[in-house]
Amino acid sequence: MRYFLIIILGLFLWTGCNDDDEKLTPSTEPEFRYVLPQGDHDYDTKIVSWYEDCGIYFLYKFENKDVYYNENDRWAGFVEDTSRINESELVFYNPGLRVELPDEEYVGKQLEWIEKLFLNHYSRELLKKKMVKKVILAKNVTYCRRLGNNILSEQERDYFNNIANTLIFSHGDASVENLANEDMLEMKNDLHTWMLTEKLVDDYPMAELEDFLSVTDYSKTLSADYYEEWVSEGWLGRLANFEEEAKRTDVRTYLEMIITTPKEILEIDVNSVSRQDPLFWVIRNYDYAGFLHPSKDVAGNIKKKYDLIVAAFKDWGVDLPAIGDLYYE
Repeated sequence: MRYFLIIILGLFLWTGCNDDDEKLTPSTEPEFRYVLPQGDHDYDTKIVSWYEDCGIYFLYKFENKDVYYNENDRWAGFVEDTSRINESELVFYNPGLRVELPDEEYVGKQLEWIEKLFLNHYSRELLKKKMVKKVILAKNVTYCRRLGNNILSEQERDYFNNIANTLIFSHGDASVENLANEDMLEMKNDLHTWMLTEKLVDDYPMAELEDFLSVTDYSKTLSADYYEEWVSEGWLGRLANFEEEAKRTDVRTYLEMIITTPKEILEIDVNSVSRQDPLFWVIRNYDYAGFLHPSKDVAGNIKKKYDLIVAAFKDWGVDLPAIGDLYYE
């Protein structure tokens, strides 16, 4: 048996020695990088600055692979192919995006719109750490798929964020000058909720939120039977199964409340607004209307937690109420 093991060991050693004839050598090809600037427009200087400060590529000249490649997921672009079998036409498709190159004369205005709507509300340091690394400046972004009876459905998208490490914006054309305020408001809410609750979720300064978290007895909210009990603890009513999840959910819910609701609407007494008041129809659009008013926040714990989380994120470089007030008329 001992001699058998020696023979086997010798075979391994011999195989290892033969590997020397096929040594791996490093590639001489340079690592792929996008080249900036992509042109000689005035806005190219700003695009280069964003890359130098935050490592973000803003691309207005791109190929399909720059937009639709989705790492370990499927190709994100719409693909359609037809073939004929026995005189009948069969359509094969992959649902996904169609994205067009922008009109370069509008890219500067498009970039200004994105900055005001989104980027300027975060520090460069925070964006460098957590923002996606590629932003596609495009136009006519549509999501395409086939419905029943082989009908092609095309849904226009103002932006798209479901591709790995890529954010795509439409309106790189004359439409950027005519965006309705209600559209801007909806985009603002969606983008900042995505940024704060998905991109920054692992970096919440939880230690700095200790005062915020200490206001609520989470064991009590997990066992409470009535909504009023949750509210009295400063808990906004998102279900959770255990205490740590409850804390994370609490942070997310407060962030959502603050960035999607103007402070004036948070503080309003909804019970005092009559149906004849134009404000009545405004507050119906806000899920968190009146949550900071004593008629709703009887124990004052929601307001207490509001102040604490606003202060914590302001120290972190994010003015949450300013985002909430953006595009409010």
